[in-house]
Amino acid sequence: MRQRRVRAAGIAAAVVALVAGGVSVLPALAAAGPTLAQVATARGFSIGTAAGVKTLASSQWRYVADTQFNSVTMGNEGKWDATEPAQGQFDFAAADFIADYARTTGKRLRGHTLVWHSQLPAWVSADRTAAEQRQVLLDHVTGVAGHFKNKVAQWDVVNEPFNEDGTFRSSVWYQRLGEDYIADALTAARAADPAAKLYINDYNVEGVNAKSTGLYNLVQRLQARGVPIDGVGLQAHLIVGQVPSTLRQNIERFTALGLKVEITELDVRIPLPADASELTQQAADYRAVVGACAAVAGCTGVTTWGVGEADSWVPAFFPGYGAALLFDEQWRARPAYSAVVEALGGTPSVPEPPATPSLVTVASWPFEAGLAGWGSRGSEVTAASTAAAHGGTGSVLSSGRTATWQGPTRPVLDLLTPGKLYTVSAWARTASGSGTARLSMQRQNGTATRYENVSANTAISTTWTRLSGDYLFLPGATALSVYLETTDTTGDLYLDDVTIQTEGTPTSGSASASASVSVSPSASRSPSASVSPSASRSPSRSPSVSPSSSASSGGTGCAVHYAKNDWGGGFAGDVTVTNTGSAAVNGWTLRWTFAGNQQVSQAWSTVLTQSGAAVTAVNAAWNGTIPAGASANFGFLASYTGGNTDPSAFTLNGTACTLR
Repeated sequence: MRQRRVRAAGIAAAVVALVAGGVSVLPALAAAGPTLAQVATARGFSIGTAAGVKTLASSQWRYVADTQFNSVTMGNEGKWDATEPAQGQFDFAAADFIADYARTTGKRLRGHTLVWHSQLPAWVSADRTAAEQRQVLLDHVTGVAGHFKNKVAQWDVVNEPFNEDGTFRSSVWYQRLGEDYIADALTAARAADPAAKLYINDYNVEGVNAKSTGLYNLVQRLQARGVPIDGVGLQAHLIVGQVPSTLRQNIERFTALGLKVEITELDVRIPLPADASELTQQAADYRAVVGACAAVAGCTGVTTWGVGEADSWVPAFFPGYGAALLFDEQWRARPAYSAVVEALGGTPSVPEPPATPSLVTVASWPFEAGLAGWGSRGSEVTAASTAAAHGGTGSVLSSGRTATWQGPTRPVLDLLTPGKLYTVSAWARTASGSGTARLSMQRQNGTATRYENVSANTAISTTWTRLSGDYLFLPGATALSVYLETTDTTGDLYLDDVTIQTEGTPTSGSASASASVSVSPSASRSPSASVSPSASRSPSRSPSVSPSSSASSGGTGCAVHYAKNDWGGGFAGDVTVTNTGSAAVNGWTLRWTFAGNQQVSQAWSTVLTQSGAAVTAVNAAWNGTIPAGASANFGFLASYTGGNTDPSAFTLNGTACTLR
């Protein structure tokens, strides 16, 4: 213990000296000893990180993850909205990409998650009998777990089933099936993949409290009934200096039941900007959590929810907080890295950060010399134009559009490499009025077509609007096209200066040491209440409506239910929009205006933008169709000062909605 205190003091002194000298907090030092993964593997322990398909495409993320972690957890790609966006229509392209990464790098794979109350496609919650709802659950668990049979070491079968007081969360599963939905899911998972270890996973259950006791009592009831259950996952989304004092006691009471325990989503967030003392305290917190797990024979692994700032969910969900992971925004190890190595019995050696990749242009269309392979997606006319241009003298004009999905398009299959991440950007402008322009990719995999959103923004007639976003090209495509459309107008549309870029060779041997963590001075500290990271960054690989299908501009009626969970200074909003018209809505844009100074920081199941108090929410790739009488749901996190009055009016594709 004395040696560890000296080590922490040494880290603190080094950090203070660096800050006083006016340079970055953490030095870039070459690794001279074993990596974190090697230390963990040597003692039979799993040290993991969450992964998404886009993070996997980053050479810098891969450099760190390949060397420092021996386990990987599916981020969003194993969840319901990504794997079964339409009933009975499974899509495993994204999740397979993560599974292939785990296999080729020799890492353990954790599946996350089979049954959860969030990120559910609208069809899952449609009106049906209890027996029908149970069959929906069984079919999904069987389909997903069966697909990954003998590939996934552990499944978070049921995610976040409890309220803070230890009662069951009032999800669609509990409302319709009661507590038995958990037993049903576990039983189906065991039948689909007998080798996988089955876990129940939740947050705020790290210490002994009402919520963890509710989980403990549930496990005892399941065991008494003979329901297969192998372990529990303690997410451990913590605030610096607030590691529960009963963490080890809690782990021991679960392992005493014959269960395994894993810390599944660890991060320790710090109020920004993080100073030397907070980084030192964070290191002590990481040491305490990993040490508590490693000290109990039945606690088999720790997973952090991301590698560094680039893939952390914390800044978006907790305004004013960040610096929560082992590596910083330039992939340099924080003091917590050394603390984790020490907690596992190793001698820390700070690793060298990865090289900074260059950016290369794969394709560029300035439209100065014609259309260059661009054409129409429907009956509209796509032609070169000199009437308006973002740069130079030419652009593309799409005129005579009779449906919102129509617009200029170009095949790009021959230009992109599967498995690589691309930045796609373009400039859009309307000929008159305004509308929400959306830049997307149309991907054909055999007979299945996917419509994948890249970027959306409001386009107007008086200036150009930039659309830019990342796109991961997944393997298996037989056709791929980039296209521009609108979601709420059929007016003429201009397109100019389209570029596609990707990572090239490194430009330096190590990351720059000049960047620092920063935050808007208006950001406020977030409460200690946890929000699941699983709600963030919904994938855009699920099916949407085909452009050849009926393209209703919004039907004749809509209703909106707006709800919020407010903790003072911040809140989670939940919006359900119902199509009360007689025709399907194919592609939707919901608009409202906040009554106060609410500022949205993150959203899921929608592409959400905010200008002042005005908010525009556009459908995600998988929920663009709302059949007559059906609903679409999305959510967001926001901060505020003063009052938090609900919006008083909503419009869906320009149609005023009633409030419910």
